[in-house]
Amino acid sequence: MKEHFEGCFYVTGMYPGEVLPMKRTISFRPYIIIIALVVVVFIVSNYFLVRSIEDTFFDFLETQYINHATVFSHDLTKAAEAYLITNDMLERRILSSIRTVALYSDQVSNEALVDLADTLAVDDIFLYSPNGRIDYSSRPEYLGWLANPGHPVHDFMVSGLTVYVEDIRPDSESGEYYKYGYLRLEDGRFIQLGVHANLIENFLAPFEVERLLNEISAFDIVDHVYYVHPDFSVSGCCDTETVGFQLDNPQVLEAIETRTTFSWRRQVEGQNREIYEIFTPIFVGDSFGGTLVVAKTTDEADAIVRTAIILSLAVSTIVFASLIYIMLSNYRHSKRLVSLAYSDALTGLPNNAHLLETLTEALSQNFQYKQAIVMIHCQNLGMISSTYGLSAGERVIKALADKLADFTSDTRRLFRFDVSRFVLYISEYRTKAELEHLAESLLDKLVPSMEIVGRPIEVRMGLVMLSPTDQAIDVLTQATMVMHHLDVTKSSNRYAFFDAEIEKQLQREETIAHEMAEFLADRQQGTFHLEYQPKVDLTSNKIIGFEALSRMTSPTLGRVSPLEFICIAERQEMIVPLGYWALETACQFIKELKAEGFSDLYVAVNISVVQLLQEDFPKKAEEIVTRAGIDPCSLQLEITESVLIEDFDDIQAKLQSLRDLGLTIALDDFGTGYSALSRMGELAVDVIKIDKSFIDKILVDDSHRQIIDELIAMCHKLDLPVVAEGVETERQREYLRNVGCDIMQGYLFSKPLPEDLALKKLKENVSHSGQGFSEN
Repeated sequence: MKEHFEGCFYVTGMYPGEVLPMKRTISFRPYIIIIALVVVVFIVSNYFLVRSIEDTFFDFLETQYINHATVFSHDLTKAAEAYLITNDMLERRILSSIRTVALYSDQVSNEALVDLADTLAVDDIFLYSPNGRIDYSSRPEYLGWLANPGHPVHDFMVSGLTVYVEDIRPDSESGEYYKYGYLRLEDGRFIQLGVHANLIENFLAPFEVERLLNEISAFDIVDHVYYVHPDFSVSGCCDTETVGFQLDNPQVLEAIETRTTFSWRRQVEGQNREIYEIFTPIFVGDSFGGTLVVAKTTDEADAIVRTAIILSLAVSTIVFASLIYIMLSNYRHSKRLVSLAYSDALTGLPNNAHLLETLTEALSQNFQYKQAIVMIHCQNLGMISSTYGLSAGERVIKALADKLADFTSDTRRLFRFDVSRFVLYISEYRTKAELEHLAESLLDKLVPSMEIVGRPIEVRMGLVMLSPTDQAIDVLTQATMVMHHLDVTKSSNRYAFFDAEIEKQLQREETIAHEMAEFLADRQQGTFHLEYQPKVDLTSNKIIGFEALSRMTSPTLGRVSPLEFICIAERQEMIVPLGYWALETACQFIKELKAEGFSDLYVAVNISVVQLLQEDFPKKAEEIVTRAGIDPCSLQLEITESVLIEDFDDIQAKLQSLRDLGLTIALDDFGTGYSALSRMGELAVDVIKIDKSFIDKILVDDSHRQIIDELIAMCHKLDLPVVAEGVETERQREYLRNVGCDIMQGYLFSKPLPEDLALKKLKENVSHSGQGFSEN
């Protein structure tokens, strides 16, 4: 229910006689300002819209015209290139043929020249006397013809040249185009050989300027097109009357002289219309050939602009009227909705904003009574919504709200904090035991009866006792920290109070995460290092490799267990860069082993599930190995059996690509689950590691000995060597050796060692080779 009083809104609370104020008001003044701004925006936008349409149209024309000019230029260039190439080919052909004719100059006859012309695929062969008369010819009608002064044949005769090839020219007798070549013989006679060149003229015909102009003028976006010679005269035009016209406009002349693209709108003489012209320079090869001018009347653009103005005004009027209506409706609607700003739409409870305001006001006053909050978290709500749908999740929340409402009173207010959490604010209580009793009562009421989707909900609660020095946001953060603590510690408790111990634990986690981030940013700090635990062949007692194990020495906290910092790295999303650091460091140790003469040993590095699931992991691993300059077979990657629960096909493909690089793959913690047992034959692995939990029970549990026997036998059938990890007693070692286990690893032989001690241990092992097994 909503009431209005002196410009403020109030929501009737869910507790008897209580009214919860909400400090929000709605003013109409901002709406007036917005309407005025909208009017201005519409006027300005309409102006720019019209200009934009017009500019866009002419930009489109200019782009198209420039494209036409580019094609025009390209075609002219092709014509010139084709002419040069063909002319060069003919010249080579003429020179080759004329030398062939010269070989037969002593036994020449008209019939022989006809045969030679046919054989050499030329059109004319003439043999001239020293005074320029045709004595022999492949064409009888030219016999006796005499070259007169000024004729190209006479010019060659008196030139003194031995060989000469003319450009293509019309024949003086037939007028057809030929290309002629000449060769002077030692006795003064000379040979003329000709090839008909009409094919060249036909080939170049499609590139004539007039034809190209006609093609361009056929496009709809072109009304007029002509070609301007560099001397500013029109040398080609679809309208023949325009040819020869001399341009005189200074702007146009400047554009042509500077070889730049120029556009303008000009009035058509004697007509009430404008024309838009684009002047585009044309280059034939590297030479300026002239300017292509393409024109279009602005009638179409003017029509588009007029239509745009009319449509814009119509749309603006409709939109403006609609906007005013919407804003007025919104104003009335906002007055109704402002009260709901403090309410949750699904449950109708006061929401997070209301809770913050309530706590802020309560903490700002002197405490007459002890106060506290209880945060109730439906832990498996996400799973329920994902499995059964969002509607099922909403039904759970509504049912939970109804159950929690039974615990409200004048001193207890219920709020919907977020999607899966509620907060019960207690404004008066006496002892901590009273809060514990309330928590137990809430759990007894909620958990057994909440099987809406056929499964119980999982509820956890965090309790915070308030003090006058607290801030509202800090109180809620502390309640959230309690939830996080219960999740991280995997506590069996379903509720907990915020206390110094929880704060200390969370501060410790924050310190570890911070120092981890600092180390990853600057690896010279030495916060992390690797230790190496030897792997020993059970038959020869020789060290055959090492497992690299990450260790953390916190500057603040000292030695930190891998179980602790690895979990934090995974939660803080730093496990991937930490894993790559371990991989790079292990590769440097492999390099050191090789330098010491132990190139046949390998080092195993644990790879997390998160790291292996990275799409680029195989590529990154290859880069690290290549950069380190080591043999890939010296590096072994250990993956846990749990990784196979993920996308098996994707994991299998990644493992295979890593093996293709030369790396070996070990399956760690084998036997702790069933995922690997069911797919033993499919796994892309090279080594199996039996989990320490099995080794620990070898001597006390017959069933585990049977399982180990079967596991080793099964692995050997698949040609997979077996590593037993966590071997700590001589009896365990003897048993494993007797049942055929290949490799052992554990404290019986050596604990994990720093790099220098690992090398020392290796050298001692080599020096004692063949003397039996020696414990650390």
